[in-house]
Amino acid sequence: MTGKRVASQVDQARAFFPRGLSQPKRGFRFAVDALLLASFAAKDKGQRVLDLGTGCGVVGLTMALMHPHFFITGLDLDLSMLGHAQSNAVRLGLVARFGLIRADVRHRGGLKPESMDVVVCNPPYRELTTGRACLDQKKTQARFQKQGGLDDFIQASFFFLGNRKSSYFIYLAEAVDELLTSMRELSLQPKELLFVHPLADRIARLVLVRAVKNGAPGLRVLAPLIMHELCEGGVALTTQALSFCPWLACNPTCS
Repeated sequence: MTGKRVASQVDQARAFFPRGLSQPKRGFRFAVDALLLASFAAKDKGQRVLDLGTGCGVVGLTMALMHPHFFITGLDLDLSMLGHAQSNAVRLGLVARFGLIRADVRHRGGLKPESMDVVVCNPPYRELTTGRACLDQKKTQARFQKQGGLDDFIQASFFFLGNRKSSYFIYLAEAVDELLTSMRELSLQPKELLFVHPLADRIARLVLVRAVKNGAPGLRVLAPLIMHELCEGGVALTTQALSFCPWLACNPTCS
């Protein structure tokens, strides 16, 4: 395969991103929360980024596409998901800045403590005893705290982060009190809070949080992110949402 052909395929894959990503045909597939998390964390000036529970790699790959200074390590226990992530890194021409480690967040093997400038995490949102479990085992693992609960992800984030470095989480807005409490108890000080609303008059569904390892007290609540607005065709993405996360452009907007 010639260099020009490879370059053309990479350009095409990047132009269609995040469409076309390799991921399971059945089972857990990434959602908009992964793109929101990547866009929220992409403002960070750090270089060494750890994506806890990387799945098909969408969060880390988005960050790598947004800024060339990011070097991503994706950590996941699921070997098949790591295979999808590796395939996506090759397709997007990001192998030099995107590495993978198979590990459990509860055991933290393969990486040194305090070796990361940034940690990003889209943890399972619910305990197994809450909500309706999925028939697919991998969906259950991704959506529910079956192999690592929230505290495990926060502890891993603290373990791998350098002192005074930032961790970025996305979580259910209804459980933000649990997230903030756990972060403070485990010495990650919440510094920024961004609530994500489906419509301007609807309650927040998701929350984005930046926390600093051993940070001083002080929390800023940012202006809310409104995802959709009403238009003739029903609902469409707002200009605010597209400005915050350009990768959402593959979804319809109001004309």
